[in-house]
Order: sequence, then structure tokens, then C-alpha cells
Amino acid sequence: MISKPQLPRSIDASWLRSQHAGLSEQAAPTELRLSSSDLQQRHYQNQQLITLVERYAYPLFEQLMAHTSSRLILSDMDGYVIHYWGIERYSDKLANIALETGVNWLEQYKGTNAIGTAIATQKAVAVIGEQHFIKQHRFMSCTASPIFSPSGEMIAVLDITSEQQRHNQQTMHLSSSLAQQVETALLCQLPQSHYRIDLAAQAHLLNSGWQGIVVADSEGKIVGHNPMAQQLIKQLSIGESLAEHLGERWSSEGQSDKAKLHLHTRSLKPSTAKYEAIHADSEQDFSLDPTVNKAWQHALKVVSKSIPLLILGETGVGKERFVKRLHQQSQRSGKLLQAVNCAALPNELVEAELFGYQAGAFTGANPKGFIGKIRQADGGFLFLDEIGEMPLAAQCRLLRVLQEREVVPIGGNQAFPVDVQVVAATHVNLTEHVASGLFREDLYYRLNGLQICLPALRERSDKSQLLRQLHQRYCTSEQSIDLALFAKLLAYEWPGNMRELDNFMQVACLLAEQQSQLNWNDLPDSLQKQLANLSLSSDSSPNDLKQTIDENIVSVYQRCQGNITKAAKLLGISRNTLYRKLRKLKLKH
Repeated sequence: MISKPQLPRSIDASWLRSQHAGLSEQAAPTELRLSSSDLQQRHYQNQQLITLVERYAYPLFEQLMAHTSSRLILSDMDGYVIHYWGIERYSDKLANIALETGVNWLEQYKGTNAIGTAIATQKAVAVIGEQHFIKQHRFMSCTASPIFSPSGEMIAVLDITSEQQRHNQQTMHLSSSLAQQVETALLCQLPQSHYRIDLAAQAHLLNSGWQGIVVADSEGKIVGHNPMAQQLIKQLSIGESLAEHLGERWSSEGQSDKAKLHLHTRSLKPSTAKYEAIHADSEQDFSLDPTVNKAWQHALKVVSKSIPLLILGETGVGKERFVKRLHQQSQRSGKLLQAVNCAALPNELVEAELFGYQAGAFTGANPKGFIGKIRQADGGFLFLDEIGEMPLAAQCRLLRVLQEREVVPIGGNQAFPVDVQVVAATHVNLTEHVASGLFREDLYYRLNGLQICLPALRERSDKSQLLRQLHQRYCTSEQSIDLALFAKLLAYEWPGNMRELDNFMQVACLLAEQQSQLNWNDLPDSLQKQLANLSLSSDSSPNDLKQTIDENIVSVYQRCQGNITKAAKLLGISRNTLYRKLRKLKLKH
């Protein structure tokens, strides 16, 4: 047993609370666990938080803690674990049971622990090994930070728990940073939010993660701010004009002419159900799928350093869309994105298109010459799509451009310096191409600064959201999707990936125009045949399809903000049927 004087003051106070709760260090703790239906209800109630953690906190956690036996755990204010990310199984069997979703970690049941103690104190806390009150918990290290709403109310706890690893000050810093990322996202999603203004006493702190943040409406009136902004600008109040505190030039880049603070102002486009996952404009947001969002986070960091990016993935997974969004959010967005499809050009024209040529360089050439895509992209992005199809001669020239940062046009002898962010993409296996002599090994390693792989649509966890969002994008009126049809669409393999889904939904919505529901009979024979021959996943079960239907019901119900009549109409079912289903889902009494 660790002696009381060796405990930090906050942990010592927690031990006293644990003893007053009647707990014993040696005894197994009380196991308070939610039923599956109650857990499902809490999951729906906290869906926004779960989504924000996946988008803004998990990618950084995964990057820094990937090689540790750690989990990122989200707890609600009642102490129940509602979701976790990271390692699936601990080596300690008791840990797997104790850290499952639905288990309560308040101090009165589990003694001193990071989640429970953070809730009790409303402060970030680390509980390391033997600092846990209950002996059987002393194999782990836990560091937790509370998450506060824009109004200052504590709403959740974000915890990092590791097995057989002692946390340090860096872990505490990471935990606090992750919670702050979620708080910032909540702030920027406030109703009427139109502008986000980052504030700092020094310019280099504007992107530090610890800067002040103020959110304002379209007229420049404050709708929310973080604690750091309150420290930087005294007596900051909701509803006031930004000009009162920052001067009339608050929307301009640079330094405030009143508060003497450095500013960075950006527009916040309102999020809608249609575009939330596939058309979002936040620089840290790309997808609800963790794999895709992880790739997005990594790519954002790489392009800021001008490191080449290699994107792999099947045809149609959205590589070009990914690059376009990356360009828009990069520091090079003010310059051109030049895209070259290496598979679409004849071999003899690839070099001319890329590197340009002097006047009269070859028969049929433009008499004025051509500077080429690489020089056109100077300062911006050069996107080399289907790089695996590039001829070997062009590969040799490209390698020189990447090495020397200059390009020599065909037929010329003058070298022109270029500064480009190179992004290459392909659906082929480049390592096999290298082994067979179809692709230069030195070029492969030069392009492979960071390699990311976009998953096929059938592998994505956000497929149901993508289905709904594309349907909302193309339908011209309020329209639902027949539940049985929706389940079939979700089970389909989609060999053409996002491109196939996009085309399908565009045609289906056009044919079902003005209908209240998209169903089987609205589809033409060709589409009916396509769906009739769906390749259902071998592990799909009636329970899987029931869960899909239930998720669709909940999604529509939440989108209608609890309006039963409107939701029933969109779902194409009666109000009584909807009431019955909501009661089964514990969303209605």
C-alpha cells in the first residue's frame, strides 16, 4: 500500500472520499453497468460528442499512442463509459471487463480513478499505478480531462488509460489538448456562428492550440468564446460587438488596432445534414470514418511541410476529391491545383503536358511553345493521378524535377525553378510495378514521403451516413428512403465505390422526383436488376439489417427534432408505428 504522505494532494483527497464511501482497497469494486438498451440511449444522447472526439481528438491520440496498450475513453457526466477508441483487448482480463462501455467509474463505486476524480473535481487529473484506491486497478495509468460546453458547463470526461505504462506530464498535456480540441469544435458549431477569430499576444501562438477563440455571428456579434479569450480580453460578453473589443478591423489578418492582439479570422460555413461528412469545410474535418479522417489529419500535417504525398486506393474511392479538399485547406490554396491524369494521355504527350516545350520543339507543337503543368502549378499543387501509368521516360524527367526543384522544357536548355506540392495517386500496386521494372524504384521512394490508403466504400464505417447525405443532396423535396431498400443499399458491395454510389443516387432521386419516399417501384428496370443481384455480405444477418433500420429511424427522428408527425411522414410509416418503434428503442415512454 502506498503511504498517504506520498500521494499528491488531489489524490489524497480522493482517497478520503473513497474511504468515506465505504470502499476497501483489497475488496473488488462494485460493478455498476448499464443495460444494453440504456447504453444505446446514452449513446444516441451523446452522438455529437462521440462524433467530435472521432474527428478532432482520436487522430492525434492514435498518432501518439499507437504503439502503447492504451485506450481513449469517453465518459458522460454520470461516470458511464459510452465509447472508446484504441486497443481492443488488454492482456489483463479484468481490465477488459472493467473498461467496457456501459461501466460506471464514479469514485463512490470505483474509488480513486482518473474519470471519477475528474468528475468530482472538474479538473484534469492523472492517477498512476498505486495511486488508484482499489488494489486491482493499480496495473494501469489513467489521465483524464473534463470537457466543458461553450456555456462553461462540464458535460463529459475524456480519458487515456494505459496498461503497464506510467503516464507522465506529456500524457497530461495530450489529454488536455484532446479535450480542448473537442471544446473548440463545440464552440464553432454554436447556432448563428459565422466567424471564428483566433487571438494571441504573439503571432506564433495563433496556431498553438492554446490560443483564444471567439465565435461571432454574421454581423460580428459574439456568440461564444473559450476561457483563453476571456483572459486576453477582459469583460468579454455574449451579444457584444467584436468591434468594441478588437476595433473595426477585426476581420482583417494581422494585429488588432484596439486590443493590440494578433488575429486570424476565418468564416465558418453552417453545417447541414446534406454535406456534413462529404462536403464539410472545417480544416480538421473530412469524414465520420476513423480511417479516412486519420488519413486526412496526417495529410494536413504533411502538406504544410511540402512533403510528397502518395495516395493509394481502388478506383472511385474519392482520391481526387480528397486532394481538392486538401488543396483548399492548405497554405497553397491561393495558387493553382494542376491535375494530370497520366492514364488518360498518350505516352508521347505526357512529357510535353508535364514539362512543357519550346516553340518548334516537335511537329504539331504550339508555335508559341507551352510552359507545362509543373510550371503552371508553381506555388500550388501538382496532382499526378494514376501515376502508375506514367511512361518510364517521363518518370526519369519527373525524378530530376523532384530532386533539383527545377524543370527544363522539351527542346530547351534553360532550367526554371519551381515550388510545388506534389501529390500522386494510383489504384495499382506500385511495389509490384517496381519489381517488374514498370516503375522506377528511386522515383517511388521520392514520391512516397507519406503514403496513405483510402478504404473502399464497402470497408467504411460511415456508409449509412454517406447514403443519407447523398440522398439529401440529390432529392428535390422532403423525401425518405424505404427502410428495406436502405438496408439493401447498405449491404451492397459497391464495386465502383463512391463514384458508383453517387451516380446511382443521382439517377434514383431524379426518377423518384416529387415522391415522398424513394422505394423499389420508383427505380427503372436496370437499377432494379442491379439491386436484385446485390452481393450481400456473408456475415450480414437479420439483426444487422434491423440495426440499420433502427439507426435510420433514430436519424430521421433526431433530424426532425422530435416531431413525430414529420418524422413518420419522411419514414413513410404511421405515427402509431413510429411511436411503437421509438418505445422499443427507449426513446419514448
